[in-house]
Amino acid sequence: MRQPTTSQRAPIGRNASSEAATWTRPSVGYALFAVNALVILGFWWSSSGFEITRTASDAFNGLGRVTGLLGTYLVLWQLLLMARMPWLEHAFGLERMAVLHKWNGYLAISLLLGHGIFQTLGYQLGDGKSVAAQLADFISSYTGLLAAIVSLGLLVAVVVGSVTIARRRLAYETWYFIHLYTYLAVALAFSHQLATGVDFAGNPVFVFYWSLLYGLVGGFLVLYRVIGPLLLFERHRFRVQAVEREARGVFSIYISGRDLDRFEAEAGQFALWRFLDAKRWWQSHPFSISAIPDGRRLRITVKNIGDFTSEIHNVRPGTPILVEGPFGKFIERPSNPKVLLIAGGIGITPIRPLAQEMARDGFDVQLLYRAHDQGQVVFKKELDLIAAQHGVRVTYLLTETASRRVEREAWFRPESLTRLVPDIVDRVVYICGPMGMMRSVLTSLEQLGVPSDQIRQEVFRLQ
Repeated sequence: MRQPTTSQRAPIGRNASSEAATWTRPSVGYALFAVNALVILGFWWSSSGFEITRTASDAFNGLGRVTGLLGTYLVLWQLLLMARMPWLEHAFGLERMAVLHKWNGYLAISLLLGHGIFQTLGYQLGDGKSVAAQLADFISSYTGLLAAIVSLGLLVAVVVGSVTIARRRLAYETWYFIHLYTYLAVALAFSHQLATGVDFAGNPVFVFYWSLLYGLVGGFLVLYRVIGPLLLFERHRFRVQAVEREARGVFSIYISGRDLDRFEAEAGQFALWRFLDAKRWWQSHPFSISAIPDGRRLRITVKNIGDFTSEIHNVRPGTPILVEGPFGKFIERPSNPKVLLIAGGIGITPIRPLAQEMARDGFDVQLLYRAHDQGQVVFKKELDLIAAQHGVRVTYLLTETASRRVEREAWFRPESLTRLVPDIVDRVVYICGPMGMMRSVLTSLEQLGVPSDQIRQEVFRLQ
């Protein structure tokens, strides 16, 4: 067997210089976060923070101001984490960024709620009013306070709409439009802070710094969420070429364009696709590239699991597409020549081209593919052909067959994995599938002693 190589079709960043690699380390992102937080704390302390030791009223007001500043700062990071900036994606991966986005959001809203409570208590103690009277005075007498209250209400609605239980009950359209109010909330908060913020009054340096933070985040959002996809479309002119049925409720969309050999997409990656027709133009969704890009056309494969995907097979040939990406860390090839690929359901979409490319490049590839039944196995003919041509060992793990029914997670218990892949500890493991399956596999791999640095994961999750 020839040694696997990582030089073939290497995308930008895979073999980057050490200087470029340094800038894509997570530590750089954490350092930027910490440095700016310390600068904000410094401005707060020099402007009014030192007053917190004087009276109870000053203490509450000081806490209110710093929680407001830090809470707003975290909201700016919320926007930045979802701006799809390449260096952030290379450093963290979109999946880890989504986790950071979630917990950063909870912390941001907690600080902002604390801001409202502390400031109300502080002014109440200073003015000798009741809570209700103080709130009424805020609205009637302080410029920008009503905007601030509306801003906080909008942000609370966004967080509540993002909680898993609530999100499962919301249509994607509702969830999406709720999140659009984040931009309005941020704008209202900015106007409130400059209008009434004690720490900004008479401090033009802090005003400039704060405005610069807002401007940079807004600029990055426009650059990477709007201008980037438009420029990419201008270069490649992505359009739907054809739609074909793959399995029950699963369809592949073939995408044509010009100069697709210059579109830097790799096996195992995904992108965000926005179909510019009357029904779908306003929303983008993540779908994996399900065939090795050949420079002539691309393929994505979609399963009917929601409002958007249930109608995607009706998209017409010729429909223009805006593309953001590609993204994903599955392009990182290991030095270990032995690889195990584990797919669940439609999570096979990035795994299928990955298996073909890795086997072609000389890796020893074994693939475990769990599906509900034979009718939901996607790409079976293609996988069987890859197995025959390249020696990939493909094992179909069906929950239901004509003769028996197996518990879904039984396939991924430690004893089952050991039986299916006796040398599993010696392999680098790539996993893609639903959240429940991912947790089950990761738990079993940990129990089997597979080192964490030998595990690559991509959670299959559609919005």
